[in-house]
Amino acid sequence: MTSTAGVTDSAGGAPPAVAEEPAPGGPGETRRGLPRPHLAAYLVPAVVVCAALGVYPIVQMVRMSVSDVGPATLIADWEFLGAENYREVLDSDTFWPAVRATLVFTGVLLVVDLVIGYVAAAVLARPSRLTSAVLSLMVFVWALPPLVSGSVWKFLLAGDGLVNSTLELVGLPAVDWLSDPDLALWSVSLVAAWASLPFAILIIRGGMLAIPTEVLEAASLDGAGPVRQAVSVVIPLLRPTLAVLTILVVLYAFRSFDFVYVMTSGGPGTVTTTLPFLAYQEAFRTYSFGIGAAIASVLMVVIALLAVPYAWGVRKEESA
Repeated sequence: MTSTAGVTDSAGGAPPAVAEEPAPGGPGETRRGLPRPHLAAYLVPAVVVCAALGVYPIVQMVRMSVSDVGPATLIADWEFLGAENYREVLDSDTFWPAVRATLVFTGVLLVVDLVIGYVAAAVLARPSRLTSAVLSLMVFVWALPPLVSGSVWKFLLAGDGLVNSTLELVGLPAVDWLSDPDLALWSVSLVAAWASLPFAILIIRGGMLAIPTEVLEAASLDGAGPVRQAVSVVIPLLRPTLAVLTILVVLYAFRSFDFVYVMTSGGPGTVTTTLPFLAYQEAFRTYSFGIGAAIASVLMVVIALLAVPYAWGVRKEESA
Protein backbone atom coordinates (compact mmCIF):
# COMPACT_ATOMS: atom_id res chain seq x y z
CA MET A 1 0.00 0.00 0.00
CA THR A 2 1.46 3.27 -1.12
CA SER A 3 1.57 6.05 1.46
CA THR A 4 -0.02 9.35 0.45
CA ALA A 5 1.12 11.32 3.45
CA GLY A 6 2.41 14.78 2.57
CA VAL A 7 0.98 14.68 -1.02
CA THR A 8 -1.63 17.25 -2.03
CA ASP A 9 -4.73 15.81 -3.63
CA SER A 10 -6.25 17.33 -6.74
CA ALA A 11 -9.15 18.87 -4.82
CA GLY A 12 -6.76 21.20 -3.03
CA GLY A 13 -5.04 21.25 0.20
CA ALA A 14 -1.94 22.54 1.84
CA PRO A 15 1.14 22.45 -0.41
CA PRO A 16 3.97 20.30 0.67
CA ALA A 17 6.36 21.94 3.05
CA VAL A 18 9.54 23.12 1.38
CA ALA A 19 12.71 23.19 3.36
CA GLU A 20 13.85 26.78 3.91
CA GLU A 21 17.27 27.56 2.49
CA PRO A 22 19.69 28.57 5.17
CA ALA A 23 20.60 32.24 5.17
CA PRO A 24 24.03 32.76 3.80
CA GLY A 25 26.38 33.63 6.17
CA GLY A 26 28.84 33.03 8.78
CA PRO A 27 30.36 36.00 10.44
CA GLY A 28 32.88 36.35 7.64
CA GLU A 29 30.30 36.59 4.83
CA THR A 30 28.04 39.36 3.62
CA ARG A 31 24.31 39.01 3.00
CA ARG A 32 24.94 37.98 -0.60
CA GLY A 33 27.31 35.28 0.49
CA LEU A 34 30.52 36.91 -0.70
CA PRO A 35 33.30 36.80 1.91
CA ARG A 36 34.26 40.21 3.26
CA PRO A 37 37.95 39.84 2.30
CA HIS A 38 36.81 39.47 -1.31
CA LEU A 39 34.89 42.75 -1.07
CA ALA A 40 37.96 44.50 0.29
CA ALA A 41 39.88 43.31 -2.77
CA TYR A 42 37.74 45.61 -4.93
CA LEU A 43 39.31 48.59 -3.13
CA VAL A 44 42.82 47.64 -4.21
CA PRO A 45 42.71 49.37 -7.65
CA ALA A 46 41.42 52.61 -6.09
CA VAL A 47 44.08 52.50 -3.39
CA VAL A 48 46.82 51.90 -5.98
CA VAL A 49 45.62 54.79 -8.17
CA CYS A 50 45.37 57.18 -5.19
CA ALA A 51 48.84 56.17 -4.03
CA ALA A 52 50.29 56.66 -7.52
CA LEU A 53 48.60 60.02 -8.13
CA GLY A 54 48.65 61.38 -4.59
CA VAL A 55 51.09 59.81 -2.17
CA TYR A 56 54.03 59.36 -4.56
CA PRO A 57 54.08 63.01 -5.76
CA ILE A 58 53.89 64.23 -2.16
CA VAL A 59 56.82 62.03 -1.16
CA GLN A 60 58.81 63.32 -4.13
CA MET A 61 57.94 66.92 -3.27
CA VAL A 62 59.12 66.49 0.32
CA ARG A 63 62.35 64.85 -0.94
CA MET A 64 62.86 67.74 -3.34
CA SER A 65 62.29 70.30 -0.59
CA VAL A 66 65.29 68.99 1.37
CA SER A 67 67.55 68.59 -1.66
CA ASP A 68 69.49 70.72 -4.09
CA VAL A 69 67.42 70.41 -7.27
CA GLY A 70 67.95 72.54 -10.35
CA PRO A 71 67.71 72.16 -14.12
CA ALA A 72 71.05 70.32 -14.22
CA THR A 73 70.22 67.90 -11.39
CA LEU A 74 66.50 67.36 -11.97
CA ILE A 75 66.98 63.92 -13.52
CA ALA A 76 70.19 63.12 -11.63
CA ASP A 77 70.92 62.30 -8.02
CA TRP A 78 69.75 65.00 -5.61
CA GLU A 79 72.18 66.32 -3.02
CA PHE A 80 70.63 66.30 0.46
CA LEU A 81 70.55 69.77 2.08
CA GLY A 82 68.41 69.17 5.15
CA ALA A 83 66.45 72.27 6.20
CA GLU A 84 68.57 74.69 4.13
CA ASN A 85 65.80 75.32 1.58
CA TYR A 86 63.32 76.06 4.35
CA ARG A 87 65.73 78.51 6.01
CA GLU A 88 66.24 80.25 2.68
CA VAL A 89 62.50 80.50 2.16
CA LEU A 90 61.85 81.98 5.61
CA ASP A 91 64.69 84.49 5.19
CA SER A 92 63.70 85.59 1.68
CA ASP A 93 62.17 88.99 0.90
CA THR A 94 59.26 87.46 -0.98
CA PHE A 95 57.92 84.83 1.42
CA TRP A 96 56.35 87.01 4.11
CA PRO A 97 54.72 89.45 1.65
CA ALA A 98 53.27 86.36 -0.05
CA VAL A 99 51.97 85.17 3.35
CA ARG A 100 50.33 88.56 3.87
CA ALA A 101 48.78 88.48 0.38
CA THR A 102 47.47 84.97 1.03
CA LEU A 103 45.93 86.04 4.35
CA VAL A 104 44.24 89.06 2.72
CA PHE A 105 42.99 86.83 -0.07
CA THR A 106 41.63 84.35 2.48
CA GLY A 107 40.00 87.08 4.60
CA VAL A 108 38.14 88.54 1.63
CA LEU A 109 36.83 85.11 0.65
CA LEU A 110 35.70 84.37 4.20
CA VAL A 111 33.82 87.67 4.59
CA VAL A 112 32.13 87.48 1.19
CA ASP A 113 31.27 83.77 1.32
CA LEU A 114 30.01 83.73 4.91
CA VAL A 115 28.30 87.12 5.23
CA ILE A 116 26.91 87.65 1.73
CA GLY A 117 26.45 83.90 1.36
CA TYR A 118 24.26 83.80 4.49
CA VAL A 119 22.11 86.73 3.40
CA ALA A 120 21.67 85.35 -0.12
CA ALA A 121 20.90 81.86 1.21
CA ALA A 122 18.21 83.30 3.52
CA VAL A 123 16.59 85.07 0.56
CA LEU A 124 16.78 81.97 -1.64
CA ALA A 125 15.50 79.61 1.06
CA ARG A 126 11.92 80.28 -0.06
CA PRO A 127 11.07 78.16 -3.10
CA SER A 128 9.82 79.98 -6.18
CA ARG A 129 10.42 80.12 -9.92
CA LEU A 130 12.80 83.04 -9.47
CA THR A 131 14.72 81.09 -6.83
CA SER A 132 15.09 78.14 -9.21
CA ALA A 133 16.36 80.43 -11.98
CA VAL A 134 18.88 82.13 -9.67
CA LEU A 135 20.14 78.79 -8.34
CA SER A 136 20.62 77.50 -11.88
CA LEU A 137 22.61 80.62 -12.77
CA MET A 138 24.75 80.21 -9.64
CA VAL A 139 25.55 76.62 -10.48
CA PHE A 140 26.64 77.77 -13.94
CA VAL A 141 28.93 80.45 -12.42
CA TRP A 142 30.38 77.98 -9.93
CA ALA A 143 31.00 75.37 -12.66
CA LEU A 144 32.99 77.78 -14.83
CA PRO A 145 36.70 76.91 -14.90
CA PRO A 146 38.75 79.53 -13.00
CA LEU A 147 40.83 80.20 -16.12
CA VAL A 148 37.67 81.14 -18.02
CA SER A 149 36.05 83.32 -15.36
CA GLY A 150 39.41 84.92 -14.53
CA SER A 151 40.01 85.79 -18.18
CA VAL A 152 36.52 87.31 -18.49
CA TRP A 153 37.05 89.46 -15.41
CA LYS A 154 40.49 90.51 -16.63
CA PHE A 155 38.89 92.00 -19.74
CA LEU A 156 36.06 93.56 -17.71
CA LEU A 157 38.48 95.25 -15.29
CA ALA A 158 40.99 96.38 -17.92
CA GLY A 159 41.66 100.09 -18.43
CA ASP A 160 39.23 100.25 -21.36
CA GLY A 161 37.02 97.42 -20.13
CA LEU A 162 33.30 97.40 -19.48
CA VAL A 163 33.59 98.40 -15.80
CA ASN A 164 35.60 101.55 -16.53
CA SER A 165 33.45 102.38 -19.56
CA THR A 166 30.38 102.23 -17.32
CA LEU A 167 32.06 104.48 -14.73
CA GLU A 168 32.90 107.05 -17.42
CA LEU A 169 29.29 107.01 -18.64
CA VAL A 170 28.09 108.15 -15.21
CA GLY A 171 30.83 110.77 -14.91
CA LEU A 172 33.27 108.87 -12.70
CA PRO A 173 36.99 108.48 -13.50
CA ALA A 174 38.41 105.18 -14.68
CA VAL A 175 40.14 102.99 -12.11
CA ASP A 176 43.27 100.89 -12.58
CA TRP A 177 41.75 97.81 -10.96
CA LEU A 178 44.56 95.39 -11.80
CA SER A 179 47.58 97.71 -12.14
CA ASP A 180 47.14 99.84 -9.02
CA PRO A 181 49.18 98.32 -6.14
CA ASP A 182 46.51 99.41 -3.67
CA LEU A 183 43.64 97.78 -5.58
CA ALA A 184 45.06 94.79 -7.47
CA LEU A 185 45.00 92.30 -4.59
CA TRP A 186 41.49 93.36 -3.54
CA SER A 187 40.26 93.06 -7.12
CA VAL A 188 41.64 89.55 -7.59
CA SER A 189 40.33 88.49 -4.18
CA LEU A 190 36.83 89.77 -4.93
CA VAL A 191 36.77 87.97 -8.27
CA ALA A 192 37.81 84.72 -6.57
CA ALA A 193 35.13 85.32 -3.92
CA TRP A 194 32.56 85.89 -6.66
CA ALA A 195 33.49 82.53 -8.17
CA SER A 196 33.25 80.66 -4.86
CA LEU A 197 30.13 82.46 -3.55
CA PRO A 198 27.59 80.15 -5.28
CA PHE A 199 29.08 77.14 -3.50
CA ALA A 200 28.80 78.89 -0.14
CA ILE A 201 25.21 79.91 -0.84
CA LEU A 202 24.21 76.37 -1.77
CA ILE A 203 25.83 74.93 1.36
CA ILE A 204 24.24 77.47 3.72
CA ARG A 205 20.87 77.19 1.99
CA GLY A 206 20.96 73.41 2.39
CA GLY A 207 21.62 73.85 6.11
CA MET A 208 18.74 76.30 6.42
CA LEU A 209 16.32 73.96 4.68
CA ALA A 210 17.28 71.23 7.17
CA ILE A 211 16.13 73.35 10.13
CA PRO A 212 12.68 72.10 11.31
CA THR A 213 9.96 74.62 10.55
CA GLU A 214 8.46 73.98 14.00
CA VAL A 215 11.51 75.59 15.59
CA LEU A 216 11.16 78.76 13.53
CA GLU A 217 7.40 78.87 14.12
CA ALA A 218 7.94 78.55 17.87
CA ALA A 219 10.46 81.40 17.80
CA SER A 220 8.01 83.51 15.81
CA LEU A 221 5.22 82.82 18.33
CA ASP A 222 7.57 83.93 21.09
CA GLY A 223 7.86 87.29 19.36
CA ALA A 224 11.27 86.87 17.71
CA GLY A 225 11.65 88.91 14.55
CA PRO A 226 13.78 87.92 11.53
CA VAL A 227 17.01 89.31 13.01
CA ARG A 228 16.38 87.73 16.41
CA GLN A 229 15.58 84.39 14.76
CA ALA A 230 18.77 84.55 12.74
CA VAL A 231 20.95 85.37 15.76
CA SER A 232 19.32 83.11 18.36
CA VAL A 233 17.99 80.20 16.30
CA VAL A 234 19.28 79.87 12.74
CA ILE A 235 22.99 80.67 13.20
CA PRO A 236 23.40 78.42 16.29
CA LEU A 237 21.78 75.54 14.41
CA LEU A 238 23.97 76.26 11.37
CA ARG A 239 27.18 76.38 13.43
CA PRO A 240 28.49 72.94 12.32
CA THR A 241 27.70 73.75 8.68
CA LEU A 242 29.34 77.17 8.91
CA ALA A 243 32.40 75.68 10.61
CA VAL A 244 32.89 73.13 7.83
CA LEU A 245 32.28 75.80 5.17
CA THR A 246 34.86 78.08 6.81
CA ILE A 247 37.50 75.35 6.62
CA LEU A 248 36.61 74.63 2.98
CA VAL A 249 36.89 78.32 2.06
CA VAL A 250 40.29 78.59 3.77
CA LEU A 251 41.47 75.46 1.97
CA TYR A 252 40.26 76.91 -1.33
CA ALA A 253 42.05 80.21 -0.65
CA PHE A 254 45.34 78.58 0.31
CA ARG A 255 45.46 76.59 -2.90
CA SER A 256 44.12 79.30 -5.24
CA PHE A 257 46.48 79.89 -8.10
CA ASP A 258 44.38 80.29 -11.24
CA PHE A 259 42.96 83.78 -10.69
CA VAL A 260 46.34 85.26 -9.76
CA TYR A 261 48.01 83.59 -12.73
CA VAL A 262 45.38 84.72 -15.25
CA MET A 263 44.58 88.22 -14.00
CA THR A 264 47.85 89.71 -12.71
CA SER A 265 50.67 87.11 -12.85
CA GLY A 266 51.55 88.16 -9.32
CA GLY A 267 51.83 91.86 -10.16
CA PRO A 268 52.03 94.75 -10.13
CA GLY A 269 55.42 93.93 -8.68
CA THR A 270 54.72 91.20 -6.14
CA VAL A 271 51.52 92.68 -4.67
CA THR A 272 49.27 89.77 -5.69
CA THR A 273 51.87 87.04 -5.31
CA THR A 274 50.28 84.49 -3.00
CA LEU A 275 52.02 81.41 -1.63
CA PRO A 276 50.79 79.02 -4.35
CA PHE A 277 51.88 81.46 -7.06
CA LEU A 278 55.23 82.03 -5.32
CA ALA A 279 55.87 78.28 -5.31
CA TYR A 280 55.07 78.20 -9.04
CA GLN A 281 57.42 81.13 -9.72
CA GLU A 282 60.32 79.59 -7.86
CA ALA A 283 59.88 76.17 -9.47
CA PHE A 284 58.98 77.03 -13.06
CA ARG A 285 60.32 80.54 -13.68
CA THR A 286 63.58 80.63 -11.76
CA TYR A 287 63.93 76.82 -11.85
CA SER A 288 64.71 76.64 -8.12
CA PHE A 289 62.80 73.40 -7.73
CA GLY A 290 63.97 72.81 -4.18
CA ILE A 291 62.80 76.26 -3.02
CA GLY A 292 59.47 75.85 -4.80
CA ALA A 293 58.99 72.44 -3.22
CA ALA A 294 59.78 73.89 0.22
CA ILE A 295 57.08 76.56 -0.19
CA ALA A 296 54.63 73.94 -1.45
CA SER A 297 55.47 71.73 1.54
CA VAL A 298 54.68 74.58 3.94
CA LEU A 299 51.35 75.02 2.19
CA MET A 300 50.72 71.28 2.40
CA VAL A 301 51.26 71.33 6.17
CA VAL A 302 48.79 74.19 6.57
CA ILE A 303 46.21 72.40 4.41
CA ALA A 304 46.74 69.15 6.31
CA LEU A 305 46.21 70.94 9.65
CA LEU A 306 42.96 72.38 8.30
CA ALA A 307 41.84 69.06 6.85
CA VAL A 308 41.84 67.39 10.28
CA PRO A 309 39.08 69.57 11.81
CA TYR A 310 37.19 69.38 8.52
CA ALA A 311 37.20 65.57 8.58
CA TRP A 312 36.27 65.63 12.27
CA GLY A 313 33.37 68.03 11.58
CA VAL A 314 32.06 65.92 8.71
CA ARG A 315 32.20 62.78 10.84
CA LYS A 316 30.40 64.56 13.66
CA GLU A 317 27.69 65.70 11.24
CA GLU A 318 27.22 62.16 9.94
CA SER A 319 26.94 60.68 13.42
CA ALA A 320 24.51 63.34 14.65
